[in-house]
Amino acid sequence: MSLFWQLVAMWTTTLPVFFTLIVFGRTGKEKPELSDEIKEIIQHVHNECVAKTGVAEEDITNCENGIFKEDTKLKRYMYCLLEEASLIDDDGNVDYDMMVSLIPDQYFDRVHKMIFSCKHLDTPDKDKYQRVFDVHKCSYEKDPNFYFLF
Repeated sequence: MSLFWQLVAMWTTTLPVFFTLIVFGRTGKEKPELSDEIKEIIQHVHNECVAKTGVAEEDITNCENGIFKEDTKLKRYMYCLLEEASLIDDDGNVDYDMMVSLIPDQYFDRVHKMIFSCKHLDTPDKDKYQRVFDVHKCSYEKDPNFYFLF
């Protein structure tokens, strides 16, 4: 089986953990322990979204420190992560209920509060990339010690 298909097989069984990682982070703040397989999936999705969007690694890293550059590539990268996690519907909307349903119990209350206190920023007057960007930025502001973006 090729590496790609192995990753796909792992992906389908690890979506809850993967989403947890999208929300929480890879910095030295608060970080869940990850298996090598999960790290490989994260790296693969990160690489795919970087390749699709052309975002600068520095801009991604800066988000982990609260610096959210108003950049189309960064916004598209954030959207790509959610899309790859199957959390975007056919109309380009984030499925927040699905998102929180995937969060492991030990993080549920914290993440639920963080996401739903920011969901109001996802309004139809903005394009889909700006909506995701605004919710990400707000999530950082609500709980900066519990945020990361690959």
